[in-house]
Amino acid sequence: MLTPLRRFVRYLANKTLPKYLAQKRTPKGKVDQGVLVSFTSFPARINNVWQVVECMMRQTYQPAKIILWLSKEQFPDGSGIPASLKEREGDLFEIRMVDGDIRSHKKYYYASKEYPDSLLFIIDDDIYYETDIIERAMKAHLEYPCAVICNYAYHFSYDKDGKLKPYNSWKKESYPSQSNDLFFGSGGGTLFCPSWLHNDLTNIEKATEMTPTADDIWLNAMVRLSDIPVVKLKQDFFLPIQSDESKALAVENRGVSRNDDQIKNVSQHYLLAIGKDPFAKRINL
Repeated sequence: MLTPLRRFVRYLANKTLPKYLAQKRTPKGKVDQGVLVSFTSFPARINNVWQVVECMMRQTYQPAKIILWLSKEQFPDGSGIPASLKEREGDLFEIRMVDGDIRSHKKYYYASKEYPDSLLFIIDDDIYYETDIIERAMKAHLEYPCAVICNYAYHFSYDKDGKLKPYNSWKKESYPSQSNDLFFGSGGGTLFCPSWLHNDLTNIEKATEMTPTADDIWLNAMVRLSDIPVVKLKQDFFLPIQSDESKALAVENRGVSRNDDQIKNVSQHYLLAIGKDPFAKRINL
């Protein structure tokens, strides 16, 4: 539950930040040709997405490209895409329309297929990101070049017999840490190279069958199957962009325990397929 202070900060941010982000920006910051920002959205949130784009365009460490992947089913013939997004398209930001709708998996899937050896920085469509979030991730990448870098994470929780406890009982990691028993949330700003991960990463049939509403469960499974450690950076809290959208995936997944069902799907599949449960208890680094 939010404290009154955090509630006030969120209210104030949503009143002031859109006005700031609407002002003309001055290009600054180092440009790195190896980093691509990739994310997705859907009609209920699309009118506010320009603010996320502006947060990425104002980074102290600028990416080579910012790509927003949208479903043609949700935006037929480009209808419904606001001018606030279209007018920002250019060399840095582009909108890519794709067939079908693989929901939140669009965040990583198409970029992973097209740029397997690039560093992807995946984000959500409803957060005000700090202007140095990519720079901090890249500094951590230099220190931990073979790790996934994230900004929020939970510790897997197991009972005395080593059985994974329900998702809602996991504790949030509040401090910077490195571990191979962290479950990262993909949308907080997560840096990784697709070619490091298990080769099922882009098997979208498996991904959508087992984790239809939880790209982060799929991504964590692919990371753990490849024995890649996770580094969580210092991040006090995120400022969400307020929206009228009332059926966020996070609420849907946690409210009806769909995360637990989807984790079970992945665990059972890989136990049968390769004799390895990606979410089994491990010894920390």
